[in-house]
Amino acid sequence: MAEISILVPVYNVEKYLSACLDSILQQTYTDFEVICMDDGSTDRSGDILDAYAGKDERIRVIHKANAGYGETMNAAMQLAKGNYIGIVESDDTIECDMYQVLYDTITEYGLDLVKTDFYAVWDNKDGTVRKQYCCLTNDSEMYHSVISPCVQTTAYLAEKFTWNALYKKELIMGNNIRYNETPGASYQDNGFWFQTFYWAKRIMFLDRAFYNYRQDNVLSSVHDNQKVYAMKNEFDFIRKFMVSYRIAAIELYQICFHWRMLAYIGTLERIDLPLKPGFAKTIEEERVFYEEQKEACYDYMTEKQLSIIKNPVTYVEEVLIRFGEITGKVISGYENIIVYGAGEYGERVTYRVKAQKSKTQIVKVAVTELKGKSIVCQGETVCEIAECMRDKEASLVILAVKEGSAAFAEMLSTLKKYRFPNIITASAKEIDEKYANGGKDRTEGKSGTGTGTD
Repeated sequence: MAEISILVPVYNVEKYLSACLDSILQQTYTDFEVICMDDGSTDRSGDILDAYAGKDERIRVIHKANAGYGETMNAAMQLAKGNYIGIVESDDTIECDMYQVLYDTITEYGLDLVKTDFYAVWDNKDGTVRKQYCCLTNDSEMYHSVISPCVQTTAYLAEKFTWNALYKKELIMGNNIRYNETPGASYQDNGFWFQTFYWAKRIMFLDRAFYNYRQDNVLSSVHDNQKVYAMKNEFDFIRKFMVSYRIAAIELYQICFHWRMLAYIGTLERIDLPLKPGFAKTIEEERVFYEEQKEACYDYMTEKQLSIIKNPVTYVEEVLIRFGEITGKVISGYENIIVYGAGEYGERVTYRVKAQKSKTQIVKVAVTELKGKSIVCQGETVCEIAECMRDKEASLVILAVKEGSAAFAEMLSTLKKYRFPNIITASAKEIDEKYANGGKDRTEGKSGTGTGTD
């Protein structure tokens, strides 16, 4: 009997499936089985699975009617024979020593689960892969120590992903941990995450990345407008679990509210414009509901996040929709779109701009100085703003930083220095053209046309 059962849920991933399976079979730790659950794929995924199973007896393939992620994962766990369970999504890959390190750690310290940092990855057009290192937590003291989540509740603030981990099978089966099986839903790994942390007595975080989390699969749930409310359903599932087990720890309610609202912010910004107002009203209704129950805690949120959560309808009407409407018209007139800033604002602006650009437009992400660092933002390799000057007359610069901040003033000064004529801000407010043209206004005969917006 294999020591580790690696669960691979599969649905229409023929483009990525072979790379995923190869990365598993190349593990330095070899005492494992691979349970591949084909959830009614309509592409060549089933054939690929069968071919691999014919070559390696460690692979078990189960073909089934489509039932969704939650049901598929629950069925896979029931089939697991190993003492430990790993999860690999079928469009992702893992480093060759991932399970060796995880197994050594979980057995040495007698853990219920161990989790690691990970890479966000994108495919480049030239066949290479871009990687961005992602930390589980910003709290360095959380790493390499045995943690009991029921005592140290801040462990729940670490990233919730379930695949960058190894679980003791007894933790899952002994506590009847199951995925939410809501038909047609997504994001069921959130409920699984909460249950494992609630029942686990000993966990550990490792500050090394082994898992390559794909960001550019267009079939991923995060890109599906039809699943706008799936995240709400999942956090409702978590709340029902907490109520059913009479969990009284206010900190856990606060942290779950925090994650719920952050998920809502992400959904609000990615979905299409016509869907934004309705979803904003949902956020507002839920925020008021939870505040009345004194469960809303904002201590874990940034100022930006708080401003959105407290006024979601206004944010949509005055920021997102306005941004979408304005930039949808503005960016069509430019060959190049330059997002100036690669932080929180830069990530969000780049995402929205890439969704609106034409096939012929080029989107670049820039910062003032890289200082020898290699940075990726929404799949784009970040460059220095000075490198974008060649075609500046045909470029629109979006100043993606908090307006009124010191960074905003410094970056605007840099754009003034390089005389970029066409500028808007992340909120699509107009910038006085005299600032974008080295102090010259229209009457002084500025070159270029520019929409000059801040």
